Amino acid sequence: MTDPAGENDARLAVPRFSSFRAEKPEVHARPKAKEPRSRHADKDAPTKSPARHARHRDSRRDHHGLDGSHSRRRHRRRSPSRRKSRDAPQPPEASPEGTSSPVFIVDTEGDRFISRYGGVDRSQIPSYYRHGSGRVLGTQGRLVLHRDGPRDQFSLRYPGEGPSILGKGGLRSESVYLRGQPIRVRPRIKRDDLGAEDHDSGYLSVGGSKRRKLGHVDSESSADEGPSYRSIEGRAKAEAFQDESDEQTSEDGEAVDLSEANPLKWKTIQLNGRVKEHPGDIDAWLELVDHQDLLQRAEASLDERAAASVARSFSEIKVSMLESALSNASAAQDRARLLVRLMREGAKVWSSNMAARRWLELSAEEAGDFELWRAHVDFEMSSVTTIQFDRVKSMLVERLKGAAHVSGLQPNVDTSEAIYVFLRAMRFIHDSGYKELAVAAWQALLEINFLRPISSQTEDRDNMASFRDFWESELPRLGDADAQGWRRYATTSGPTEAPEPVAQEPLEQISTGDVYKAWGHSERCHSERAGRPARTMDDGTEDDPFRVVMFSDIEPWLFAIPESEVKGEVGGELIDAFLVFCGLPPAFRASKWTELAVSDQFTFRSAPVGTGVRNEMPHDADGHVQRATPEFDVGNANVAMSASLLFPGTSWFRYFSSHTKHLAVDAAQILRTLGQLVHLADVGALSVYYLGFAHGQDASMVKKVAKALLKKYPNAADVYNAYALAEMAAGNREIAVKLFKSSSWMELQTGRKNHAVWRLCSAFDNGGQHAGHDVDTESVSPTVVLKTRQALSSRIQECFYQGKICDAGIYIEGLVLLAYLTVGGCTEPASEAQGNISAAVDVLGNMSAEFESHGYGHSSSHERVLQFGANVLYLNAQRGPFRRQFLRDTLSAFLEPFPQNTMFLALAEWADSGLRVVDETRQLLRERILVEGRDSISGRIFSVTHEMKRGNASSTGAAFEHALSSEVCKFNAGLWASYVDFCTANKQLRGRAKDVFYKAVRHCPWSKEVLMGAFGALIRDMESDELRSVYNTMTGKGLRVHVDLEDRKADILGAASMPSDASLSVHLGGNPGSSLPRIIGFTQLSRSDSFLASSGLVLERCSELDDCAERQW
Repeated sequence: MTDPAGENDARLAVPRFSSFRAEKPEVHARPKAKEPRSRHADKDAPTKSPARHARHRDSRRDHHGLDGSHSRRRHRRRSPSRRKSRDAPQPPEASPEGTSSPVFIVDTEGDRFISRYGGVDRSQIPSYYRHGSGRVLGTQGRLVLHRDGPRDQFSLRYPGEGPSILGKGGLRSESVYLRGQPIRVRPRIKRDDLGAEDHDSGYLSVGGSKRRKLGHVDSESSADEGPSYRSIEGRAKAEAFQDESDEQTSEDGEAVDLSEANPLKWKTIQLNGRVKEHPGDIDAWLELVDHQDLLQRAEASLDERAAASVARSFSEIKVSMLESALSNASAAQDRARLLVRLMREGAKVWSSNMAARRWLELSAEEAGDFELWRAHVDFEMSSVTTIQFDRVKSMLVERLKGAAHVSGLQPNVDTSEAIYVFLRAMRFIHDSGYKELAVAAWQALLEINFLRPISSQTEDRDNMASFRDFWESELPRLGDADAQGWRRYATTSGPTEAPEPVAQEPLEQISTGDVYKAWGHSERCHSERAGRPARTMDDGTEDDPFRVVMFSDIEPWLFAIPESEVKGEVGGELIDAFLVFCGLPPAFRASKWTELAVSDQFTFRSAPVGTGVRNEMPHDADGHVQRATPEFDVGNANVAMSASLLFPGTSWFRYFSSHTKHLAVDAAQILRTLGQLVHLADVGALSVYYLGFAHGQDASMVKKVAKALLKKYPNAADVYNAYALAEMAAGNREIAVKLFKSSSWMELQTGRKNHAVWRLCSAFDNGGQHAGHDVDTESVSPTVVLKTRQALSSRIQECFYQGKICDAGIYIEGLVLLAYLTVGGCTEPASEAQGNISAAVDVLGNMSAEFESHGYGHSSSHERVLQFGANVLYLNAQRGPFRRQFLRDTLSAFLEPFPQNTMFLALAEWADSGLRVVDETRQLLRERILVEGRDSISGRIFSVTHEMKRGNASSTGAAFEHALSSEVCKFNAGLWASYVDFCTANKQLRGRAKDVFYKAVRHCPWSKEVLMGAFGALIRDMESDELRSVYNTMTGKGLRVHVDLEDRKADILGAASMPSDASLSVHLGGNPGSSLPRIIGFTQLSRSDSFLASSGLVLERCSELDDCAERQW
């Protein structure tokens, strides 16, 4: 009988390297008494110490290696016969060259699927374990390679993570690993305590069990046993699988440590158990669905195709879970919640026809559920294959009529819903190219509700007829120059003289040989002119009659809000909706509907984020790196409005961006609208906002605007304060102090701490005891400081008790400032010009807890207080030394209740040194801001701008991709347009610009701005048939086109200095072949048989990107 072990020794030859030195053969054989017993004998020996056996097992588990000595020890234990033959004095036999080994092979080509799937195919190689649990040699255990499913992942252990006793020896350390107490999930039952019948009950034995013969099997029977092919790693080799199986066997009663191994899996088990035990628990179902996002994030991949495939798989899992939950939902409210989630998630995996069919089945339930209707209109707008302007418009009109009838509105919720639907509709109409219609509808709605005739006893039908006469008279309307309003028109009983016709300047002409480029330039010029509605006698209306908006065009969108609601919170909602439509931050922000409008990607108008990468660090004259000043003037800010932001000067953040080109309405018209609402409609609460916007447009006109406001509202203290801050920002400190004598913050800004203390204490000096003191030489006594502190504290508690949180916030700012100026014993580095920043932060922490305890933790007043604290932090850092970690920790605490605040994010970015390997700001965004429940459009835009300042073009492109693949802004047209512009402006990303454009069209097919990107800088990369297809897509979907490509061909060619098609090639210049396809495509495709034949390219490219395996960049 042949020896199988000997055959294996001859067949399994280990390859040798040039540095290999064979060990000298041993002459004397070892005594039999010293021979180690087999593995099974060792386990069953009664004299074996259990503790020693446990240490041996843990050592083998934690130190799997491929080193020669360890491997030889395992082979010796496994086959005694082979050990005896090796111990004999035999010379080593060299394996013959050219003999292939079935186990060890030399890979000369490499595996091209490793980079795609993130690891090797473990079914094609022997099982192996990394030495030292995957730690990289020489890194002291910080760099770790570990397996995550089929992939090999690389990670960096930070201090405090992983084993804590590695010491300085790194992988050479001989110290043992400490292991925590595992959670006992299911203790194994001792086999000795069970009889044969109990042990085998419930199981059907189909073969001999290896474990039942434990201790009675010799080495030869173990060697003869074939390999098991049930391993999840594939076809495992016999020896490797036997070794792994043995090492996984533990002592009786050993527990499984799931919490340390994979907490996400442990959470999955818990949630699955909850929904199985209580299938009617809808909250548990939704929590399980949300948990899939964490699992998907854990399996994130850098490969675009793999990431898209994983995302689609998880979406299918979510759809299946939601359908199961829907079958167990009994309450109508639970069913509505599940339907919204199901339809939004199903749109990612269903076809367009199937999704449309599902929405048709839910048409009855959609009428009574606003969120379900919103999900439906989102789907209709974003479906590139089925979107039609008229269909979406009819959906919006029907919903508006259902929420607000012309006969009047009663419940507030219907009024707020009607305002949101109107905002949504006007944003859609404006983005589709009908700008003048959207602006005219806003003019009419504001006029009807804020400038209606006073004490009108007529019916609503008569009021609407009166407003029709006012509109058709073409008198100046709200926002126009010299407008008096509908109220003045009704009191004068008749029209006055109409304004003079507006003469337009001729369009700017360009000289080009490209027909599509000339058409694109002409179309943009006409679109810019359509920013406001025209009148009948204005120039250019005969060529473009849509510029004149008749009353019949806007009548379906108008509704009247009861006058009692207009003067309350609903009036603020309507004004905020208009400001959001224009692209400005809201003025009141006191309603959840306003928060929805600000955070909704379909209504939020994002400003362009730029196209350049600015990653240069500033240096001083000696070449040392300096800390750059934060970027105060940025668009897309998400902060709480305060006077310090309205009039910041040059050293603090601005509430309004100085760049107003992206606004949906002309800045001058917005300014006139705000002024007329304040003066004609008596909306006094809008005065400070109006003054701040005027200051942002032209600081020289602030004095005139402020005088007019103070004349109308002489007792408005906030207007006096705002005017003082405006003068301070302009450098007129004397005027500012005279207007507001207790302006302690102004004194602190100029560096006069003693004056700041005196002015702060004088605000609570009722008897004028401090009037005769010399503030330049005398310091404030501790008694006065104590009285001021007590007065502030009592006022704060009183305001909290009465619910006046805005007033409480003002007193809290004074208390923080007093602590900064007067409290001693600062624990942070400080100079003579600085105050006690640690005391100020302590007061902020205590007052923040007060806001939380009274239920105002997420209020705008709380956010304003923290913004004031951030201002104190920055001022203190500018005046002297500061500890960077203290600043970041404080800002991190501010971000906890307000993760969307861009001021806190910008200051945290400024505190980041930018010189470390780990980008702290990027890590903050990834772990705490851009997560479920905190993700926002402003946070995503901030992550893009951060990469522009600290990264490169590739990292910025990745930030764009991550932002536009998130649920919060994947359908934001402005951000998609910025991404296309960024790709075309950077040569590293120029090759992907066309694909990005088609992805933008797929997500935002209603946006004319996105589609017109093909005729901008991207036009060089587009073929003639593609450009023609884009044009036909716009016309076929119902988007507004001012210049018809067919009728105006002769005019466009004339503007481009091309007299005719016959002589066109003469005027091309350069290589005629390069531009000739433009003309051929124009002349041939202009006579296409159908729209589908000419716009099919756009739909085809968008459907390619809609596939689960998206193209790899």
